[in-house]
Amino acid sequence: MGKKIRNIACIIIFSAFILTLGAACILREPVEILVSERRKAQQLPEASVESVMDKSFFDGFEKYLTDQFPMRDGFRTINAAIRMKLLRQTDNSKVYLADGHISEFQSVLSENSVKNAAAKFNSIFEKYIKGKNARVYYSVVPDKNYYLAEKNGFPSIDYGRMLEIYHSEIKNMEYIDIFDCLGADDYYTTDSHWKQENLGKVIDRLSKKMGFKSKPFSDYTAQKISDFEGVYAPRLALGKMSDEIIALKSPVTDGAKVFNLETNKTMQGVYDMSKLSGYDKYEIYLSGAAAFLTIENPLAEEKRELVVFRDSFGSSLVPLMLDGYSKITVVDIRYISPQILGEYVDFTDCDVLFIYNTLILNQSNILK
Repeated sequence: MGKKIRNIACIIIFSAFILTLGAACILREPVEILVSERRKAQQLPEASVESVMDKSFFDGFEKYLTDQFPMRDGFRTINAAIRMKLLRQTDNSKVYLADGHISEFQSVLSENSVKNAAAKFNSIFEKYIKGKNARVYYSVVPDKNYYLAEKNGFPSIDYGRMLEIYHSEIKNMEYIDIFDCLGADDYYTTDSHWKQENLGKVIDRLSKKMGFKSKPFSDYTAQKISDFEGVYAPRLALGKMSDEIIALKSPVTDGAKVFNLETNKTMQGVYDMSKLSGYDKYEIYLSGAAAFLTIENPLAEEKRELVVFRDSFGSSLVPLMLDGYSKITVVDIRYISPQILGEYVDFTDCDVLFIYNTLILNQSNILK
């Protein structure tokens, strides 16, 4: 009899717990943003005869309950701990922890993608740069798996093969190797990107090869802007991990004028503090993802121009090249078609740098 009562009590308590959580989920004010996951939360879908009949209402309502569930972050942490610590799984949501860093599995090399990236860059050279007396360079930013994966027993891309293909396909450009200028600790522990304050060796290598003036890092003022939880931390979900966003500031970075073609606005300085209220604080560097920027340096000692074709890694790199140029044009062909570049860029007598990270080269279909 006692056992039966205990079973009934357990059922009642469990049912009450589920009903309470369900009621709390429905009755509480819905959250707009899942901060830890850096995305908008699903809102209550509107019910209609059509949405009920095609079941889209129920799909949306299920996602709503999942996103608005009370103590969601706590349950995600418990789930991750069970997977990785109790069940000894090596990853959670395809990210792993090694040497104090969170990183994402990258193990399959797409040779066609690397060739496609090279073909796109060659096409830009042939169409716009050839015959313009431009000095043209290319470089590759290694993703941090290069420094973490293989040494810790995780699957890894064959980076040697990637570079072999890339070098064989790229034409009319001089390669600048920066792989030996970096290590795992030069990247954020919770994110894929590199730390601006750790790019001294990279800038030295680029400036020597390209012949532009660079400021010694000791002459910058390193200012902590914010604590920073990168894109990998919420996917791992193993408790609190964070980094710091540091901005290297100087009269040149503060005095630069940054024009954004998409917004048709000019910003004073290269750091956009309005981005601190967004999902990704890394976007303080040159306002994050932007198709086309021009940066004017009124303090430049000589008239010299640079065009940089880049991905998001370039956002924190380009400001550190500004001492050597009176104008830098920044192009991201993930967001602007190369077919219209002639309307906005004159490559005559310019330095040109194509700098992309290995993740982009391995999925170059995102380039226009």
